[in-house]
Amino acid sequence: MFTRSAMSAVVCVLAFRAVADPLPPQIPVGIYPSYPPLDMRDPSTGALSGFDIELGQQLAKRLGTRFDMQETAFAQLVASVQTGRIRLFFNGMNDTAPRRELISFVDYLRSGTQFMVRAADAGAIASEDDLCGKKIAGSRGTNLPGQIAEWSKTHCETSGKPAVVYLGADNNLDARSQLKQGRADAMAQDSLTIPFAQIQEQGVYRTVGEPFDMTVMGIGVTKSDLALQAALASALQAMIDDGEYAAMLGKWNLPATSAISRVTVNGAVQGQSP
Repeated sequence: MFTRSAMSAVVCVLAFRAVADPLPPQIPVGIYPSYPPLDMRDPSTGALSGFDIELGQQLAKRLGTRFDMQETAFAQLVASVQTGRIRLFFNGMNDTAPRRELISFVDYLRSGTQFMVRAADAGAIASEDDLCGKKIAGSRGTNLPGQIAEWSKTHCETSGKPAVVYLGADNNLDARSQLKQGRADAMAQDSLTIPFAQIQEQGVYRTVGEPFDMTVMGIGVTKSDLALQAALASALQAMIDDGEYAAMLGKWNLPATSAISRVTVNGAVQGQSP
């Protein structure tokens, strides 16, 4: 029967082997290019581009391998990792407890929800307090309806101010269309994608307040693939420490709130419990 110290020694040896085992020369990686500026495809050339694409290339270079990017439907990313069709994926997927039951995440970004108004209305809606009683559009297929309702209760209704009126939208594009057409006074959107929208339509939008309900996003990896998890975490931490990670955030116009300073796996620093 193993003593506690003997068992700890075995765990240490296995962890060392997980990090030390060499990676294959090419690794299949899932990507769903529909989330600018993280993942997108040039409509004229078909080339993949975005923060995730460049991050993947640099991680692969540091690991001495090559990532073979394979377009995979978002709904199939987790299953594709589980079945081994791909070994990992990028797509800004939220690292959540239910998903951790299926796969592991090497966390690499943070994101939240933020309000946006027409630039022409920035004077009338200058702060979050001015949003009470206003019509706010948001994608109905996400958790935005619940987030907006909870935000309204906390920031408006408990203070005796009128509640926010939620307007359902098919997606972010539809919500921005409602905002531009004046059907909505504001919209709520993923804080990662707002700077990209502002660049694409310069002078049209202004943000109101800071991102809220911040969550961590992860690179999806098979739960049992400890070697790859450790290798990715180590390479990503090195990119953070030497400044390459910050430079890439700036290049792709990701907000400062999206940065992490210390890599975690499943929401925890390796060696600690989540």
